[in-house]
Amino acid sequence: MNAGTTAERVYDSLKRTLANGSFAPGARLEPARLAQELSSSATPIRDALNRLAGERLIEMRPSDGFHIPRLNEIGLRDLYRWNEVLARTALRMSRKSEPTGGHHIAPIDAADLFGFIAASSGSGEIVSQVASANARLAYVRHVESSIIEDTADEIGDIATAFWQRSISTRMLIQQYHKSRLAIVPTIIELIFQDTQTIR
Repeated sequence: MNAGTTAERVYDSLKRTLANGSFAPGARLEPARLAQELSSSATPIRDALNRLAGERLIEMRPSDGFHIPRLNEIGLRDLYRWNEVLARTALRMSRKSEPTGGHHIAPIDAADLFGFIAASSGSGEIVSQVASANARLAYVRHVESSIIEDTADEIGDIATAFWQRSISTRMLIQQYHKSRLAIVPTIIELIFQDTQTIR
């Protein structure tokens, strides 16, 4: 396997892991451990971590290595609002054809839902930004599910409205984000408790 192939494999694997919400905000990423887990040398791991830092999915702290970005109330509110802006922009740009090629696939989670909406825009930049927001919100969404009941129904309702090209789609997306903005302090508190337990 050549260095280019290894670097891409490592990058893709780390990005998938981040998108799954496997690391809590503030968690330190150990290159040596990641190298062992991914059967790689340290160089592709460090290259991938630097690339992910450039995408703001992780951060590099001087003298303290790579970490998952910490979240506070202001930052999480900004991230939710950004996710809503992206979804609403994708909706405005959405093509009039069937977004899933003619058949409806129920989204498994919020990341799938917003990914489908982004894809319907026909904009690679929107798709990329939504994927980044999804990765940054992945851990938060695990926490959300312990607070908000019936998230699957909520996502299903938005998906149905979207596929039917209903004018209610925009309102449902707004309600989705409004309900989360209302519980930001609780989410941050639970994340803090999680990170204290991990330590």
